[in-house]
Amino acid sequence: MPCAAMNTSKSLKLLNDILGTRYTLGKPGLEQCLDHFIRNSRDFGQVYGALRCHWQSDFTRLLSDIAAKQKREEVMQKNALDGGYISNSQVSPRRVWDLYSNRVLPFYAIDQNRNSLVIPDNIWTVSHSWVHENARIDVSTPINDYKWPVPIPNNTTFDHIRVELLNLGAEYVWLDVLCMRQRGRPEDEEQRKEEWKLDVPTIGSVYSLDRPCVTYFNGLGLPFDPSPQVLSSDRHWLKRVWTVQEATDLWLPGGITGATSTDTQRFFRELLPRSIPQNFLSSFDHLAFAVRAMQGRHCTAGLDRVHGLAYILNCKTLPIYDEGMPTELAWTALLKHIGLDSRWRVALRHARRHPNDTSLLPSWKDFMQYEQEGNDIHSWYSVPGLSDLYLLDHLNLHTPEPGTYFHKVIAGLYGSIDIDREGTKDSSGHKILRFQDAIGALYEITATKVGGTFLRGAAYLILKFTSEVWLVVEVIGRRLMGEQMVQWVVKRGCIFPLLDPIPYRVWGNRWVVYVSEGEVREKKSVFRRLHKPLERYLLQ
Repeated sequence: MPCAAMNTSKSLKLLNDILGTRYTLGKPGLEQCLDHFIRNSRDFGQVYGALRCHWQSDFTRLLSDIAAKQKREEVMQKNALDGGYISNSQVSPRRVWDLYSNRVLPFYAIDQNRNSLVIPDNIWTVSHSWVHENARIDVSTPINDYKWPVPIPNNTTFDHIRVELLNLGAEYVWLDVLCMRQRGRPEDEEQRKEEWKLDVPTIGSVYSLDRPCVTYFNGLGLPFDPSPQVLSSDRHWLKRVWTVQEATDLWLPGGITGATSTDTQRFFRELLPRSIPQNFLSSFDHLAFAVRAMQGRHCTAGLDRVHGLAYILNCKTLPIYDEGMPTELAWTALLKHIGLDSRWRVALRHARRHPNDTSLLPSWKDFMQYEQEGNDIHSWYSVPGLSDLYLLDHLNLHTPEPGTYFHKVIAGLYGSIDIDREGTKDSSGHKILRFQDAIGALYEITATKVGGTFLRGAAYLILKFTSEVWLVVEVIGRRLMGEQMVQWVVKRGCIFPLLDPIPYRVWGNRWVVYVSEGEVREKKSVFRRLHKPLERYLLQ
């Protein structure tokens, strides 16, 4: 029913009938609210959607409360993009599909918390795989106020999807095709690109919350089919990049027909559990899970594969989604945002895979070529504080330029050493390395592998990443900042000891800053550029 054919009396009668109330226009503030929503809505569905969750509110302050929440949301979205990157990865969704009114509404319109933008528990999510373009159509619908054509598979309708979601118990849902602006109209492209800078990277935010996720494995609204032929499609939910961050143990299967088979049992007992990150296990290696998941999945744009890692790798801040950015640069940018422990694991895995490489972190190509280390993804226990790899200068978070990283070393730093790179071998063929540290102590290490090139007489340090992986770095500078010694180093190689025979030497709090090979040539300017951010950090 179009609002042009309504007045406040007619709309109130409809709302009273639907919501089971006996309000009159004499109720304080009610007529003003009705008049406002009739004038600012296309049809009665929008009026009902905007008012039903506030129907027990104080109408004398409802409009001012909604206006304040709208302002708060706009400020939050603006601040989240401040500085050219997303400063808060846990932002509320821009829009929500209200299944009762069958209308997409701004999030602030349904949020009943007066003082903050908290995502209510009754907002569910929908995860689905996108079918091929020739298997879907774009529909114009009043659900999203006709604001963009909405893609949907040929063999279903939004009425069908809505009924199924309501039967499952949903009230509000976040569904990408309805709640996130889609391509379609040339005149809206600039607005879509601007919204996607924030909306695409933060898709994982609403899926990371503890609430049901209705999952359509074979396409939005389509019947569930676990047959091998369907599972082999590169469009299946298990084969798509974006669904990695949407996987949750709180899923509800959509499109269930009631039919069961051995294929159904295999899907839910074997295939699906492998695709869900086990967040409840403290020893779970999210990096290993992410590598395994991303290597075997498909995406429309390579950029999506990078951004799809963000929530798995515990990003608190995010790079914006720039459709024109090359994948390699997008990966370089993402490395500056991932969690401290995840970044340490990336560096550790890179050292294991490329022991001769002087770079601390891998390129995107190298990262995607990693082989899975057996079937165990519950490995490499990290030590809080010792396993944190920090970004030095947060002022360049908005750029795709490589970051400079540092960490605190409390133990396992063995002083300036002179490594005999060739060494000898034991009866098993393992290399025996002998070296002498700065105070004259002699050491002998049996190593399964040694990578890198070490020059005699250079000032090297051995940094113990784990008992199985030691980094060999060259000191190119050192400085005392306050009471803490800072070592500026460049990575030269790795040692993989057969055993860990050397006792820890505790040197107190020492900070190691990694610089690249290129930065070594401009050492003085690098020190000047990096001195202030490190000093700010150490003085906090």
